[in-house]
Amino acid sequence: MSDDVWSEVDRYVADHLLGDDPVLDAALADSAAAGLPAIAVSPPQGKLLHLLARVHGARRILEVGTLGGYSTIWLARALGEDGRVVTLELDPGYAATARANVERAGLAGLIEIRVGDAHESLAALIAEAPEPFDMVFIDADKQSTPEYFTAALELSRPGG
Repeated sequence: MSDDVWSEVDRYVADHLLGDDPVLDAALADSAAAGLPAIAVSPPQGKLLHLLARVHGARRILEVGTLGGYSTIWLARALGEDGRVVTLELDPGYAATARANVERAGLAGLIEIRVGDAHESLAALIAEAPEPFDMVFIDADKQSTPEYFTAALELSRPGG
């Protein structure tokens, strides 16, 4: 299938199955205004992440690649009040935009944004031996996905 077909399906789902969401719209607008690349997940993809986290009953989610926090907001909204998203972002400017978007969404208490190289951040997390993550979303530099996945396995609970 061509990218045009996928884009048309995405538009159809967004237009017919998702409602307006001023907080998420503002996150995308602020990310664009801050000069972040237009590579955030689409609204239907965000909703899918949200549904996967809810169906899985996720309480702890690890995200590799924060960008402007758009997917982070979708994931955090799927958690209960005792939930936690730890998200890793290389670029301090992107992380600042994400923090502002997360705060506007009212989710700052559920989300920890760690700034730095993801390889180093993942190694630090492994050394901390935190409670295992229920779900991991890897959306960062694609060439490092195998290394991120290997680290995520060490940080995830069985079945995560």
